[in-house]
Amino acid sequence: MSELIIAVVPIRSFSEGKTRLAPVLTPQDRAEFLRQSAERVISAALDSRVVDTVVVVSPDPEALAWSAGFGARVRALPQPSDRPGLNGAMDGAREWALERDADSMLSLFADLPLLSIFDVRRLTSRRNPVVLGPDRRCNGTNAMLLRLQGDGAQFRFSFGEGSLAKHLDEARRLGMKPSVQEIPGIGFDLDTPRDWADYLQVLNGGTPPVAGEESLMQCGAQSG
Repeated sequence: MSELIIAVVPIRSFSEGKTRLAPVLTPQDRAEFLRQSAERVISAALDSRVVDTVVVVSPDPEALAWSAGFGARVRALPQPSDRPGLNGAMDGAREWALERDADSMLSLFADLPLLSIFDVRRLTSRRNPVVLGPDRRCNGTNAMLLRLQGDGAQFRFSFGEGSLAKHLDEARRLGMKPSVQEIPGIGFDLDTPRDWADYLQVLNGGTPPVAGEESLMQCGAQSG
């Protein structure tokens, strides 16, 4: 590997995650889905042959212990209590990557059940200093490749509602030319009962539904 890429998979908790899926899944089913999805994400990153190490960041001892079962290329990183939330997890992981002289940090959400090694390779093949993988509604950021040289160490994470636009603004503020890559396996995450219904459709042989024309136009406009 000519570029040392550290992948980061944040996991808040298996037992307390995905509460918006409560109308269609029991707590046990939600926890099991998250474990299976996170395993797929970690395996896709490792098997892509472009990622050196996967760091699982979590405040949850169960998730950290679970991640230790993947072997030497997966590291469990306890999330400090003074850095709560998703953005705090990313800040801590970036520090870890910088201490190990990583060239780039690849963030991947754990709830990407359709992610493949080809999706990881496609995102990381872009040479822009910031490469964003939006959700299928072109609102959130399900994946980000951040090159850490120069201003990458100062990039302010804004994961959450409307994060795609915020991350594009931050990249431009720092003079880091961003790229938006709409990739189905990255765009398809599960947050709502409607997402779950779409996922079952895929499992039954259908294709992943895409966002409406308005959302896709919005995504294209933001990437320009």
